[in-house]
Amino acid sequence: MTAEERLAMVRLKIERANKHVGDLQTVVRNFLDSNPYEVATKRDPTTRKLIYYIARANPFPPDIAVIAGDVLHNLRCSLDHLAQQLYLVGSGSGSYRDQTSFLIAKGAKEFKAGLPGKVHGMRQDAIDAICALEPYDRGQGADLWTLHRLNNIDKHRLIVPVGSMFQSMDILATLRPMAESRFPKGLAFPQLFIRPADILFPLKSGDELFIDSADAEPNQYVQFKFGIAFNEPGIIEGKPIMETLVQFSNRVSGIIEAFRPCLV
Repeated sequence: MTAEERLAMVRLKIERANKHVGDLQTVVRNFLDSNPYEVATKRDPTTRKLIYYIARANPFPPDIAVIAGDVLHNLRCSLDHLAQQLYLVGSGSGSYRDQTSFLIAKGAKEFKAGLPGKVHGMRQDAIDAICALEPYDRGQGADLWTLHRLNNIDKHRLIVPVGSMFQSMDILATLRPMAESRFPKGLAFPQLFIRPADILFPLKSGDELFIDSADAEPNQYVQFKFGIAFNEPGIIEGKPIMETLVQFSNRVSGIIEAFRPCLV
């Protein structure tokens, strides 16, 4: 087999992962388009400031966690498939080796200890390339450790992707009533959505989004955007789920392509 033929076999798992990313994007978009968050206003009795807050937050569909797990599984598998191809090329064997896999470890010490059994039969250039990635927590490949941990969690229970997050607010909308009062014939008013420092993750009923000035009236133009994020304490918290999965996919795709010389 040529290097391209071997890479094509490995890419099948990435293609499946990307198919799930597309499915997940549809589910997330449909959920957010259903207006799952109701924003209301209240007034602070002491300061008289107007407060925009979450009056209702609907639960997200469980499909989000299930599909996210499918993405992670296929991406993690693609790295193990790569390791098997590296073994076949290096050993000249015509059959796969069960003990061979793409090692991702808890730390540098664990990686060093577990490496020999995983890369047995591979060429030295392949082994060096794996080591250079530092695929362990606190290494240059710490993101691979995150991918690995999330995939392992999904084997035993649903990932908790998923809490809601306060994504952004159209800050210029707060100026629109004043602008319209001064330009009665109309004004092409732009939008400027900014992300708050505190995304209020995980978002829940009662969370305060924005505090306007004293005696301000409710502004019909103020818009808030929300998103879905991973919520695995100690592993990944408050990171947008779609953005993160796309980053994982791009990262794994780049790694696999970089091993092309090792498959010649």
